[in-house]
Amino acid sequence: MDKRLRDYLTKERVSALTVLLNDNTPHAATLHFSHEGESLVFYFSVDKTQRKCQRLLKEKESKAALVIGFSEDNWLTFQAEGTIRLLMSPEEIKRVKKIHYAKHPSSKKFESDPNTVFLVFKPAWWRFSDLNVEPYVLIESK
Repeated sequence: MDKRLRDYLTKERVSALTVLLNDNTPHAATLHFSHEGESLVFYFSVDKTQRKCQRLLKEKESKAALVIGFSEDNWLTFQAEGTIRLLMSPEEIKRVKKIHYAKHPSSKKFESDPNTVFLVFKPAWWRFSDLNVEPYVLIESK
């Protein structure tokens, strides 16, 4: 992974995640995200009663899109399209909790809530943009 992208994802905390609802309309939400090291796999802690989980409670996975970067001050963004699913395996959930709570310790207060679940997003396509430099930098998946 490019160092600029890795540093950016490590520093940033908030994303906009768009998922499909049961009627195929898009639903966007601002969420804290976490990821693991060199991986471009993203995790979200959410309440399963929220709209963003509606389809995932019925289907194994669904299409989704992710954007990280909302500032006109730093002109850096990460955009991705891919698939999202609920984490079901207790071992996988345990591992992701460590990753997510390390980045977002305040989220740990929801750990004992029976409605708290984790989502995992895997990009099929992504692009990192740095418009601060000339010429600007675009790093894109193949």
